[in-house]
Amino acid sequence: MNEMEELSALAQVAEEAERYEDASKYIEDLIKKKKEDLTKEEKNIFYNSNKYIINSKRSSLRSTHLMEEKEKKHSSQYFAIVTNFKNILESEIMDVCKNIINLINNYLLKKTITDESKVFYLKMKGDYCRYLCEILNSNENQNYIDESEKSYKEANDLAQNLPWTNSVRLGLSLNYSVFYYEIKKNVNQAIKIGKEAIKGAKKQNDKIKEDEDKDALHTLQTLKENILIWEKE
Repeated sequence: MNEMEELSALAQVAEEAERYEDASKYIEDLIKKKKEDLTKEEKNIFYNSNKYIINSKRSSLRSTHLMEEKEKKHSSQYFAIVTNFKNILESEIMDVCKNIINLINNYLLKKTITDESKVFYLKMKGDYCRYLCEILNSNENQNYIDESEKSYKEANDLAQNLPWTNSVRLGLSLNYSVFYYEIKKNVNQAIKIGKEAIKGAKKQNDKIKEDEDKDALHTLQTLKENILIWEKE
């Protein structure tokens, strides 16, 4: 087993053991050393391990924001402690996001050749820029809003070469619509993107690949649920 194979195996074992920080570190080492693009399995480890890490931190930050508001209303002596903890979480989120963006820009996009792989990475870059938009001040925020939108749009343009039932394309449509809803506050555009994906996938529903069936159908269901909520606003 060579070094690349060992790093890939370690990342897989760490992910299966739910050691997501370790899995992320092994896959990062692999990204920096491997001359060609990641395999589908390695992409999934890169995506899933970091998704778990960032979602956990974002969830903690949301809880801390609620605590901060509560302590502020009551002029609590713990307000400063909660605020400091919130600042630590925001710093950790920034570190994770900026590292992922760096890996995508300086390594992964330079190695990939297929449209599907490029869409995968550009969509992921859009996601992590979006997470930064949630915590930065207005000036920095605008930079990442623009970068997130640019990445999603570039991914969406390339995705025209993929079938609507492709799980990567559907995942992009879902997150692109969420970007417009949560960050741009453009409900109509969010709904438009979601409905376009649902309509396109419905026409090609019989072409969903067996290995993509679960992810594709789950994404379509989430799109439908989001649209139902957004249309009520």
